[in-house]
Amino acid sequence: MKFRNRKIAFAAITGTVAALSTAQYVSAQSATTEQIVNTMRTLSGGQKARPSGAKGQCFTGTFTPAAEAKGLSASPAFAKPSRVVARFSVGSGNPKVMDGNKMVNRGFAFRIDPNGDGQTEFVMVNAPINFVKSPDQMLGFLQARLPGADGKPDPAKIKAFTEANPETTNQGRYLASRPVPGSWEGVSYRSTHGYTLVNASGARQLVKFQIVPTAGEIGLTDDEAKAKPADFLVDELKGRIEAKSPASFDMMAIIGRPGDEKTNATEQWADEDKRPRVKLGTLAITAIEKNETCDGSIFNPLLLANGIEGSANDPLFTERQPAYAISIGSRL
Repeated sequence: MKFRNRKIAFAAITGTVAALSTAQYVSAQSATTEQIVNTMRTLSGGQKARPSGAKGQCFTGTFTPAAEAKGLSASPAFAKPSRVVARFSVGSGNPKVMDGNKMVNRGFAFRIDPNGDGQTEFVMVNAPINFVKSPDQMLGFLQARLPGADGKPDPAKIKAFTEANPETTNQGRYLASRPVPGSWEGVSYRSTHGYTLVNASGARQLVKFQIVPTAGEIGLTDDEAKAKPADFLVDELKGRIEAKSPASFDMMAIIGRPGDEKTNATEQWADEDKRPRVKLGTLAITAIEKNETCDGSIFNPLLLANGIEGSANDPLFTERQPAYAISIGSRL
């Protein structure tokens, strides 16, 4: 691991270096996590941008809680209107990936109530499932795609890995079945992990989150996407904001049931898309923000205000923080 300043990397996660030593910080990172980040960087040509979601734009806005949110969670994140810092992205570690590429996901990361007692951060994508279910499976997925001596990946290795791990094709099939997103505003984003909301009475409710565009989804045919400029997504959303038409989304809680799978992000719950939903609030993206605001820190999905709990038993969820820490450490 080659951090230019490891204490700065830790500060980017927590907001303070506190008393944590460099040795303690390094020991918190697993060898698998470091291998994952390094392999992702190799596959993206060794560039120093994010190894995933390298292409994106930072924005700011507001989150306004819905009255129904208090019935599910006592979190201060859902108690009052708050400022939001958000980043939309296009998947892959290639900062020049074409916006019309159907087979990479679109990301939406946002921070509610920066620097307040309700500070809460989410990382979502435009699919209800992830492409892997564990750090070890992610590492295997990536290593199967490393180039050989001829500079090309070995199709036989990819085929063998896929046959042994068929669930790693689920997200790709989902994205292939959907229109190409025509706007970052016209996409429904999902948390692929489960969360638990806790209300003032201590009642606990398993949920997944969905961010739904209030104006509906905007999709393109494959031919329409090919005719678009390489960077049309950022230009399209900037144009909306400059025209005083903020992007608006409803944040929904998809209600879980006893026995729902809590640790396999490659699968949806049974009948998940037909489940009851509760509106938690509305996100309005109202201003373009300099990318340094988002690039100087990570969006840490383990940073949750009281009343919102992540899945501690999901190894892929808990691996995100150290992976993002390694990533930003090499960017600073």
